[in-house]
Amino acid sequence: MAENSSSADRQTASDQSLATVARGLESTLMDTVGETLVGIAAYESGEYSVQYRDDAASAQYTTSDITAILENIQLEGIGIRAYEEYHGQSLRATVRVFEEIITVVVPVTETSGLVVVLRNDEVHDPYEVIQAVEDAVSER
Repeated sequence: MAENSSSADRQTASDQSLATVARGLESTLMDTVGETLVGIAAYESGEYSVQYRDDAASAQYTTSDITAILENIQLEGIGIRAYEEYHGQSLRATVRVFEEIITVVVPVTETSGLVVVLRNDEVHDPYEVIQAVEDAVSER
């Protein structure tokens, strides 16, 4: 983000839910990363929704596994302000790189954000995903 506002304070004028934003991201991200896309989810004040899930790539995860992952991601968001204060700048996203997948988390507030999961093909730049998510959030 160009401005120095806290990621935990990013707000938009509309009441559109992050689940709706996540649904709209599917076509944008398919255009950007193609078949590398594994999943798109939103978390908002204790509610979790998976808007896109590639069956083949995510078959190893049960619904309860995915819920647990999203709960942990949301809990980690509570510490965002402290990290931003330490560094004197906004946290745009966190990226976790595993052997087979990459998880990109873009916080919107301390208790809400969007999660995008990609196959780790070592070709796609996570910054493309971050920018696409930020653009979608700012348009809501």
